Amino acid sequence: MRVAQEIRACTRIGCRVGLVHLQVNSNNSIVSPDVQVCVKENLAEVVLPETPVHAKLAIVHSPSNVTPSVQKIDYLSADKVVLVVDRKPDPAQLGQWLSFHFGPVSWAPTNRWVRAGLVALNAAIPLEEEDWRPTGMPLSPVTRALKFSQKPVFGRVSVSGSAQWPTTKKELIQTYPIGNGNDFRIMGPPLAKLLKELGSPAGLKVYSQRDITVERFLEMLDVFMYFPSKPTPTLPEAAIATAMASGKLVILPPHLEGHFGQGAIYSEHSMAKETIFSILNDDDAVDVAKKNAKHHAKFQFTEQNYSHKISSLLDDHKPRTKRKRKESTSKRVLFVPSNGVGLGHVTRQLAIARQLKNSLEPVFATFAQAAPIIEGFGYPTEYIPSQSDTGTEHGQWDSWMRYELGSVIDRYDPNVVVFDGNNPSSGLINAVLSRRRRGLVWVRRGMIGSTPSRYLGNSRYMDLIIEPGEIAGELDVGSTVDRKHEALQVDPITLLDRDEILPREAARRALGLSPEGKTVIIQLGGNATRDVVSLTGEIIDLLKGFPTLQIVLVEWENSSVEFPNWPSVKILRGFPISRYFNAFDFSISAAGYNSFHEVMAFGLPSVFIANRHPSMDNQAARAEFAQQHSAGFDLSQEELFHLPTICEILMTDQATALFRDEANKLYLSNGAKTAAAAITELAERI
Repeated sequence: MRVAQEIRACTRIGCRVGLVHLQVNSNNSIVSPDVQVCVKENLAEVVLPETPVHAKLAIVHSPSNVTPSVQKIDYLSADKVVLVVDRKPDPAQLGQWLSFHFGPVSWAPTNRWVRAGLVALNAAIPLEEEDWRPTGMPLSPVTRALKFSQKPVFGRVSVSGSAQWPTTKKELIQTYPIGNGNDFRIMGPPLAKLLKELGSPAGLKVYSQRDITVERFLEMLDVFMYFPSKPTPTLPEAAIATAMASGKLVILPPHLEGHFGQGAIYSEHSMAKETIFSILNDDDAVDVAKKNAKHHAKFQFTEQNYSHKISSLLDDHKPRTKRKRKESTSKRVLFVPSNGVGLGHVTRQLAIARQLKNSLEPVFATFAQAAPIIEGFGYPTEYIPSQSDTGTEHGQWDSWMRYELGSVIDRYDPNVVVFDGNNPSSGLINAVLSRRRRGLVWVRRGMIGSTPSRYLGNSRYMDLIIEPGEIAGELDVGSTVDRKHEALQVDPITLLDRDEILPREAARRALGLSPEGKTVIIQLGGNATRDVVSLTGEIIDLLKGFPTLQIVLVEWENSSVEFPNWPSVKILRGFPISRYFNAFDFSISAAGYNSFHEVMAFGLPSVFIANRHPSMDNQAARAEFAQQHSAGFDLSQEELFHLPTICEILMTDQATALFRDEANKLYLSNGAKTAAAAITELAERI
């Protein structure tokens, strides 16, 4: 974070910034996401060995971390070289520091304790007069549309190692709010042995620096706590300064007060929890602490001070033109529909995309085999095969998907990513959070069945959760019922509005149906969780008792089902089917989200044969609700023998008029408009 903030500050005063990645002790090292963002935004460029470079100023960060034999950097030269030293020096390191002697060298300690250590070396190398302080840029002003809960989020950032953490389990639990219903998040964990002793207490979450920028991690916190075991290890100064500048509550040990000033709260480690909870229980005290943090950070960790330091080191070499951040020509929203049994996720996202303002460009990266359908609506579409389509183990697929989705994000650079599906996996989350700040939205359907998602906890990463409304919502007993406070509740989402449905005569003509007589449409969904072919065959056999009834059978666009050629049965393929609903007198339908809400919204009397498989949403509750309100029939597969009697009723004009009236009473409005407005608002704040 320190390096990324310095890159931004240097480019804002007109400097051109190059990056050299030095060898470090770890064999498993990466370029941090924070720095990668700067390269992708055109704020810095990678310097390669085959390109000789002469700089006015070279800044070497954390020289103590490099390997004893630094790779050859003889292609570099500089008028000045500043070694930013962030820990007390070891005399044995002096030899390797000479590797950076490609220009006149000075030392820049990050704090008073490091300065004292450098002075004690008594080396003939000048020290910069001022410590190399972090810039402490405030975090993005993007805020969640709705407060998830009143429970505060605690956390801390540091490098790993024993010096950064208490050395015993007892001291760790005494210092930090671990367990007891608290939410404590870590970037840079304690030693593996200590983590193992802790076990897996609820609320403790460890984040990898590979998966999320430090900036985005800090954004999630309400309280930053830092209590190392040694007085002055490598301090996470940039993270602390940024937290203060952003109005977070920061609590530190007393001996750091001279360095971080009055913007933080100070306490002995044994009293840290008691101190911070006493403040959190007093709203006025919280407001005062936040204001103090912001106020004092403005004086101690300003970008202006850093920029002045850089300008002084450059002497008379004034920067040329200011380097501009690489920006998209328009704001984009990337929709990521999951792969379901049918086209539910795709349909909802298309519904929302159609309602976005013209200032936003929708693009899609679909896990479902529905790219031609989406492209048919005029949207650029990328296809990323789902786990089921690839036939791989979930962990392998998720890692691969993260890379593929990340590539799509880099190409289109959306301001907001909108996922519709039950399982926002780690791969999806990390693909978004390891890049520049952009909004992350989860369209999370309710009425979860008996198999809840294991990823519900990932709601904590979302800037916005949209829950599509349920006409039968009062019967919802799924795992999201107790989490409605997290979500923006909207009316049921349908792809089309009522005025987009073809009139009866036009719809029948388009389908090649006779304008006279009764017509039924059968839409039972995909074949993944029940034998739709056999079920449909049973239904058609029962409908043969009505020789004048015109039967139309829907074959889903993304389904692998191939229906037999039943005599006198017309197969309907295409999308969206709901455009033709006025052609029919009634339907025999599954009770999936889209099928159910479309027939209800457009007043199509229906016999619901719910898919009751445990992996499915609660279709049975929807069917039951429709029957309770005289807006449809609830018929189980075991009771198909009742179908002829029900059809006799539905083939009377009086009955169909009644069902249409009752469905119209339950219809609210198309929630796609409200969902699109919320996403638009989020995109405009990015």
